[in-house]
Amino acid sequence: MNELLHVEDGELVWCASGSAGQTRTCSPRQQTMGFQGTRIPAIVLPVTANIAPRENELGDMAVAWLRDRLPANWEVGPADVGPQSPAGGRADRVIDLRDPKGTHATIAVEIRSSFGPRDVDRLLGGLGRVLRALANNVAVLVVTPWLSQRTQELLRSEAVNYLDLTGNAYVRLDSPAVLIHTQGAAKNPAPAMRGKARVRGPKAGRLLRTLLDFRPPYGVRDLAAATGLAPGYVSRLLDTLDREALIERSARGRVESVDVARVLARWAETYDVFHTNRAAPYLAPGGVGQIMRRLGHASNPIAVTGSFAAVRLAPKAGPALLAAYCDDPAAVADELNLIPTDEGANVVLMRPFDGVVWERTSSEEGVMFVAPSQAAIDCLTGNGRMPAEGEALVGWMTQNEDTWRLSVLSATGVKASE
Repeated sequence: MNELLHVEDGELVWCASGSAGQTRTCSPRQQTMGFQGTRIPAIVLPVTANIAPRENELGDMAVAWLRDRLPANWEVGPADVGPQSPAGGRADRVIDLRDPKGTHATIAVEIRSSFGPRDVDRLLGGLGRVLRALANNVAVLVVTPWLSQRTQELLRSEAVNYLDLTGNAYVRLDSPAVLIHTQGAAKNPAPAMRGKARVRGPKAGRLLRTLLDFRPPYGVRDLAAATGLAPGYVSRLLDTLDREALIERSARGRVESVDVARVLARWAETYDVFHTNRAAPYLAPGGVGQIMRRLGHASNPIAVTGSFAAVRLAPKAGPALLAAYCDDPAAVADELNLIPTDEGANVVLMRPFDGVVWERTSSEEGVMFVAPSQAAIDCLTGNGRMPAEGEALVGWMTQNEDTWRLSVLSATGVKASE
């Protein structure tokens, strides 16, 4: 039987797995192997924009953090081996960890003042020589002031441990068996704003929609002409997306590929369908079905989004809330005999955050629907069943790119340059 020291959501527990590999879930109140589980807080250390911890301070914090989260009879401390390896590589700190039975693990610590998605590939390439020079039982621990959700996902996928000063942490060791997983800040508490474009606002949304809707390759000038945005802004936002490993670029800076699902997930962090757009809730006394039948004959342009747009492509349970874009919600509501309401709404009319919502629409039986990318971001950030419908739509989009993505960058008739 294998024992596992497990910390998740602040709970420190012992768990055991049998020979069949089935894990027994242990309560923090259960006593296993003579150890009574106790509740421990996640690490929260000060991070300011003007004062960054020095490398040796971050290393000391990592050692102290591990000591605080392991039982008192475990040994945690700097390793006897120096950080300089015979192969010429260098680990910033080496930590030895030993359980009461004498099972030993070595952790190579990589300390960075900042660490993003692109740094994951660089880390694995540069640190490989160090790991080969050290003992076989070596884990890697990245220590940095803050890690984005995307960076955390990439590190976990590569079996790299991490710790940031806001409490985002993941430490998994096979021998001795340890799993620590805590969550800290989702947003950088000390962002470096200067010279960087944020994935936020109408301009960002317009460019993201273009990246999603059109297949690469294309360059900065192509995208600027297609969106009507300044080339400088386009270049800065592409740099941001590239740093977050959401797009791939050539040596000359042209966009070569776009991770559709990840771009949508990143956009969803700063977008909210019912707040980014000016939304007005209404009640359709006769139900949304009869409203849908009347949309094709409305005198004002209306583009259906959300659930009703998503289920056309990725069927789920019957949608209940009709969300639609229009330039004059009050006029549309009057024409469709909708009643304003604060509770029990089954129709939401929205004045769009940007004119891009009208781009790449399609029609079915006279009813206009937004592009799949717009329907996806609206569902992912909606309420009720909408996020699940959004996930289903994103799955359909990734499997059927030939159906909805366009090969010619044509918002203003501009083709991708050769």
